[in-house]
Amino acid sequence: MTSPSPDSYDELTPVASSPEAANPLETGLPAFWWPSVGALVSFVFSVFWMTESWRATAHLQGPTKVNHLTQDLAGLLATLLCSYATYRFWKYRSETLGIVLGVLVAAAAMMWHRT
Repeated sequence: MTSPSPDSYDELTPVASSPEAANPLETGLPAFWWPSVGALVSFVFSVFWMTESWRATAHLQGPTKVNHLTQDLAGLLATLLCSYATYRFWKYRSETLGIVLGVLVAAAAMMWHRT
């Protein structure tokens, strides 16, 4: 087996270090799948939120239960809106930081939900 000559290294094309190549969010999945990933994560978060709401209101009956579940649904929508707004605000500065802060907003709201 022969090793390549030193002259052959000059023929190699350098890898471009553009911002698109350095973005860790673009590795692995195609770019058009990321909105679907965000929607799936939001759906799973919503399922956990409403499951916790249903468990917390298990002892209630009738209009009181419906009232609590409606309030929890409004809280869920407000949480998703705030989390998405945080992500969109920070996305242009640092997409990774936007994702982290959006997840932290959602996690904090989930901790304070029905405490």
